[in-house]
Amino acid sequence: MPLAASRIEEIHRSFSGQGLMRTFAACLDELDEGRAVISMPLSDRVTQQHGFFHGGTVGALADTACGYAALSMVPAGKAGLTAEYKINLISPADGDRLIAVGQVLKPGRMLMVCQGDVYVEKNGQRKKCAVALMTLFVMEGLPSI
Repeated sequence: MPLAASRIEEIHRSFSGQGLMRTFAACLDELDEGRAVISMPLSDRVTQQHGFFHGGTVGALADTACGYAALSMVPAGKAGLTAEYKINLISPADGDRLIAVGQVLKPGRMLMVCQGDVYVEKNGQRKKCAVALMTLFVMEGLPSI
């Protein structure tokens, strides 16, 4: 189901407020109810010693994509925070661009379970490099976005 334009604007404002995503030069490329796609370019600030994207970078992008996928389904007046995530790094993130696709698997009133598939792109070829599972805690008392 498509999101309302006002909700999309709120979520884009929220994304723009994340210092880590600005540091990564990440973009929120796609947003729909229960789904978010975030990408970022390779830079020397996000690599490990072999020049691949660092595993922490991969995890942060997966967590953020899952978080915004879930946030797209959180009711007005409530917020969401990551309760936990687990990531399997299944291939070296050797490429020019990283793409994380977050998808809500199970929405709930208090907990939402999401999957994040992370791909690395090199010379126009895309390869899955990680799979994450994330749980978002839906809470009151924080600004919704």
